[in-house]
Amino acid sequence: MKFLAIIICAFLSGIFYSNLFAGQVYTWTDENGNLHVTDTPPPSKSKIKDTLEYQEKTAAEIQALQDRKGLRNREREQQADRNRVEEAKKRAREADQAAQEAAEQADQITQEVEVYVRRLGSTKEKRKQFRKRIQREIQRAEAAQERARVAVEDARQAAEEARQIEEEFNNPQLQAQ
Repeated sequence: MKFLAIIICAFLSGIFYSNLFAGQVYTWTDENGNLHVTDTPPPSKSKIKDTLEYQEKTAAEIQALQDRKGLRNREREQQADRNRVEEAKKRAREADQAAQEAAEQADQITQEVEVYVRRLGSTKEKRKQFRKRIQREIQRAEAAQERARVAVEDARQAAEEARQIEEEFNNPQLQAQ
């Protein structure tokens, strides 16, 4: 544990040593097997493992690196925008599918209720006797139709949102705002 702490301290002190970042850095092992990292050449008896030379970047190289970084950032932003568009389209498709299913279910329930009401309400006496059941079934059909209307409105809103997001993505002037 002490050895690890010494290595970490040596490493951290080496990082903050300013001369380490200028010129060459030598990694070498002495005759006792100890590893050394210095900016001075090793003694002749040691085994050199690695030599690194630090070179300052020119202004053109720095600008090229910044340009590449900016290009990568723009590419990431464009990919994120494409993902937003695809997600919005997916939500619109799912909402449209849910609206279609709700409409089909509402039609089916309405047809079932019509048949049920015709059967129960074929005469005035039956209508009077089964009035509450008939009302319940009519309310069930109306509730299904309301669910279908809400699903259709949700699908319309999701499609509009997808259209706006896609328009924003395709129109760079809108993205700047």
